[in-house]
Amino acid sequence: MSNELAEWRDEHLNTISKSFCAAKWYNASLHLGHGFTNSCHLPLPHPIDLEAIKTNPSALHNTDHKKIARKMMLEGTRPAECSYCWKVEDIGPEVIADRIYKSRIYTPKEISDLKDVPWDADINLKTVEISFDRTCNFACSYCNSGYSTTWGKDIEDNGAYQKFKTSSAGAYYADGSWAEPFGKNSKDNPYVDAFIKWWPELSQELQELRITGGEPSASFNFWNFLDQVKKYPSPKLTMAVNSNLGVKDKLIDKLIKTTHEIDVKAFDLYTSNESMGAHAEYIRDGLEYDIWRSNLVRIIEEAKINQVICMMTINSLCLVSITEFMDDMLELKAKYGWNKPLIDLNILRWPAFMSPLNLPDNIKAELHLKLKTWFEKNESNDLLAVHEKSQIQRLIDYIEVVEQGHVKTEESKDLHFHDFKSFYEQYDVRRGKNFTETFPQLKEWYDAIEVDSTIEDVAVTSGTITHFEVEEYEPDVVVKKEKGMPTWKDTESKLSVDKKKWHKVNLPK
Repeated sequence: MSNELAEWRDEHLNTISKSFCAAKWYNASLHLGHGFTNSCHLPLPHPIDLEAIKTNPSALHNTDHKKIARKMMLEGTRPAECSYCWKVEDIGPEVIADRIYKSRIYTPKEISDLKDVPWDADINLKTVEISFDRTCNFACSYCNSGYSTTWGKDIEDNGAYQKFKTSSAGAYYADGSWAEPFGKNSKDNPYVDAFIKWWPELSQELQELRITGGEPSASFNFWNFLDQVKKYPSPKLTMAVNSNLGVKDKLIDKLIKTTHEIDVKAFDLYTSNESMGAHAEYIRDGLEYDIWRSNLVRIIEEAKINQVICMMTINSLCLVSITEFMDDMLELKAKYGWNKPLIDLNILRWPAFMSPLNLPDNIKAELHLKLKTWFEKNESNDLLAVHEKSQIQRLIDYIEVVEQGHVKTEESKDLHFHDFKSFYEQYDVRRGKNFTETFPQLKEWYDAIEVDSTIEDVAVTSGTITHFEVEEYEPDVVVKKEKGMPTWKDTESKLSVDKKKWHKVNLPK
C-alpha cells in the first residue's frame, strides 16, 4: 500500500525534485469572500493582488507568492509553508505525505510537463476549491470567525476568548470582520466577479471544482454561481460541494434537486465529521449526529451523486471515539458501496493546542493503541480504499513519532495544556456544554490543569492574516523510535509495553 505510493512519488515527483508538488501549479483554494488563496488547505492563505485580477483573472491563482514557491520546488528547496508534508515525510521514506495525493490526481505527462515551464508563467488550474463567503450555521471548536458567521456571532456577543499562553490562540480574539470586506453575502465582490469572468474559459478545461464555505448552501453567491455552471455545460468537470448536512430540510432538498439538473461529468459531495454522537456534537457545535447521519443517507439514496467523502479533521478530542465513528462509516459502506462514503483524514495543525499530539502521554498511548488495534483488525477490509488505509496508518505513525505538530508555535506541552483548558472552559459557558461530562476519560487530566487567571485580558481584533511563510523549511525535532521500542517517553501507562530508552534526533534538511 504505502510502498506503491512511495514508488509513485519517487518516479513522478522526486525525479523533478524531492520538494516538488504539482498542487502548486494545478490546484488552488480561492477564498473569494476576502481575496486570499493557497495552493491547498495546508499552507496559510495569502492575499490576491486586486489590481492584477482586473486585467488577468488567472491572477486569482497565479500570485507572486505561489510563483516563488514554484521556483523553490523546481530547485529542490522545501518551502516553509508546506511544513506539514515535510514533517510527515521526515518520519520515514515509506510514510506518505499529502503532496503525493494532491499530485497523483494528474497524469504523469501533466506532471512532467511542469519541469519545462518557466517558474513565473501563468498556469491554468485543473482542480480548484472556492469559497464565496463565511456564512455558516455551525461554529466548530477548531474553526474560527474568519470561516463561520456563527463563530463571529459568538465573539460579537461574548467578546474575545481570554487567558492564553501560546501563539496559536490568536484566532479566538478575532470577530472575523477582516473576512467580510464587501459586507454580508459578499455582493459586489471583485474577486467573485473575476472568477465568474474567468469561468467560461476555465470551465472547459477544469477537471474538478470544489465549493467550500462556510456552509455553501446557506450562501447567496453559491446559488448565483450555480446559474453560471448551468449556463456553461462542463462535460469534463467533476463538481464537488461541501455541506455540513445540518441545514434546513428545504436546502437539503434544493441541493439534491441540483444534482439532477446540472450538466457536469460527475457530482461529489463532501461533508465533515470525525467522532460519534455526543463527542461529535461537542466538537462541532451546531451538529446533531442523528440529523447529520440521516441527511448523509438521504444524499446517498436520493441525489445523482458519484461519491460522498467524509472529511475527518483529526484533533485531540476525536481520538476518543474515532474508531467507533469509522465503524459507523463502514456500516454505510457495506450497504451503499466502498465510496459512499469515503473517509479522508486530515491532521489538525492549528490551533496547536487542539492537535492530536497534545494529550498527556498515558492517554495518548491508550488511544493510539486503540486505533492501532482497530486498524490491524480492519486493514484487510476491501471496503477501505488504498488511500484510506494509508491515511489511517499515517495517523498512527504521526501520533507515535511526531513531537511538535506545528513548528511555528511553542514546544512546551504544559503551555498547550493550559490553553486547551482555558479555551474549553470558556467554550462550555458560551455554548452550553460540559467538557468533563462529555469526555469523562479526560476528566482527571483536565481537572488537574490550572488556568492562570492573572493573564491580562485582550480586546477583540479583526483577525486579519498578516504572516505568510515564504522562507525555506527548517525541520524541528521529532521523537524517533527504534524497532521494538514503545512510543512515548516516560509514560507511566498501564499498557502492555515495556519501558525502554528514548532519544531525540535532529532531522536532516
